[in-house]
Amino acid sequence: MTTIRLTLMLSLLAGCYAGAPPPPPAGPPPPPYAAGPPPPYAPPPAYAPPPPAYAPPPGPVPLEQWAQVHPEAARELGDWARSHPEAARRFFDWDGHHPERSHEFVWWTIEHPMQGLDAFVATHPGWPFFNEIMQRHRPAADAFMAWCRRHPPAAQALMNHPRALEWAGHSLYQM
Repeated sequence: MTTIRLTLMLSLLAGCYAGAPPPPPAGPPPPPYAAGPPPPYAPPPAYAPPPPAYAPPPGPVPLEQWAQVHPEAARELGDWARSHPEAARRFFDWDGHHPERSHEFVWWTIEHPMQGLDAFVATHPGWPFFNEIMQRHRPAADAFMAWCRRHPPAAQALMNHPRALEWAGHSLYQM
């Protein structure tokens, strides 16, 4: 009887061992919580290029088509000219007489987004036009610089043509 008993016990132990669950995997235990839903918003990228539908066409824009290619910038430049008519006439006339300086002013404004008119004047001594602008038309100059910074491709496309501000003032805005 002891042999039968021993056989039964060994069978029972072998059956229990074979049916036992596998040992847990090595490594840290899983967190006691389920992953929550993703945050309701993703942080914006540091720089995102404009959507393709709004990208300016490659290559230079003919001056006569500038307003059609950059309608929002053209509308805002017109709003600026109507809000500051005396200063706009001065800027447009200045561009007609000094296109290389107006080009430099627009490019500098875009390349130095954290600097204002005082910094430009300090880095460009001997430009008497800006002494008058600072004294008599400071809000208009600040607003023009803000327009350049809001619409850099449009401002650069316009300034790629000598005397383009003068042309815009006369042709687009009747100044």
